[in-house]
Amino acid sequence: MKAAVQYGPKDLRVEDVAEPVCGSGEIKVKIDYCGVCGTDLEIYEGRFGLMYTEGWPKGPKIEGHEAAGSIVEVGPGTRQGYQVGQRVAMNFRSSCGACYYCRDGREHFCEHATMSGGSFAEYALYHESAIHVLPDDVSTRKGTLLEPLTVAMHVTDQAAIKPGATVAVSGAGTIGLLSLMLALRSGASTVLVSEPVESKRRLAKELGATVTVDPLNEDVGAVGRAATGGRGFDSVIEISGNLRAAQTALTLADRCGTIVLAGVYPHEETIPLSPFDLYASELTIRSAMVSPYLFPRAVNLLSRLDVEPLISATYPLEHIVDAFENHRGGNAVKTLIQPGLA
Repeated sequence: MKAAVQYGPKDLRVEDVAEPVCGSGEIKVKIDYCGVCGTDLEIYEGRFGLMYTEGWPKGPKIEGHEAAGSIVEVGPGTRQGYQVGQRVAMNFRSSCGACYYCRDGREHFCEHATMSGGSFAEYALYHESAIHVLPDDVSTRKGTLLEPLTVAMHVTDQAAIKPGATVAVSGAGTIGLLSLMLALRSGASTVLVSEPVESKRRLAKELGATVTVDPLNEDVGAVGRAATGGRGFDSVIEISGNLRAAQTALTLADRCGTIVLAGVYPHEETIPLSPFDLYASELTIRSAMVSPYLFPRAVNLLSRLDVEPLISATYPLEHIVDAFENHRGGNAVKTLIQPGLA
């Protein structure tokens, strides 16, 4: 089969590799589409912080984790009755269910998680616990947004958005725009979106943002205060991964507000923080990384969300480096890789 194999930073080769064979408890999926995530670009360039932590698998390896397709083989020992031909989307990791964190409701910190074989390929293997059947009205193209949707759900859960609340979202990429959509569905009365790319601000407005702001040319704090009667926001979500934006996010919350830092930031960098400001305004700072136990809820919700406007471009597997370059340009929201596209 064809697969994009990463050998090192900026060394990504589309080549023929052995087609995976199902083991016990595994499902083999023919990949229809796989989304390009911001972390995929960082891994490609060798700057993703988790690459430098203990346990990160060494290359060469196949990346890609926002995938959907159809089942072509069911391995022995599976229990859920999956069938060849079912259209599915997948989690890229399977938790053990037995470690301390799994049993404490924090499966995203599983101590023995197993990863999929990577979905920038024609076929990939998944443990059956990572498989989620798509509803009839959800295409596999739309299904690639399932994993990002779980992340946005975790982010908005952390943000504790209540009906009538005011919310600021920093960054109008995939997770930021999904967070906007979820904030509105949670009953937020005002949602500001801060984003430097004009086309993304326009899309945010089309998706229901109350106010959009260009952080490079406007005073985000002043616009935010004007939108909230001078008070600031009940919840602030920073998803851009930009350190300056993270610093700004700390200033946007109202008293007793919640700030969620959910971007992937440079692992070696820090930002200043005033403990007095936290004390004086009784602020809560939280963070979010991937998502615990949210795929069932996300499958239910995906049918109800119009995520098609988030898909900017589709590339064949052979042009995956071009797709990464397009993503780096900043105008694309969600770029898809389609292995079967000529």
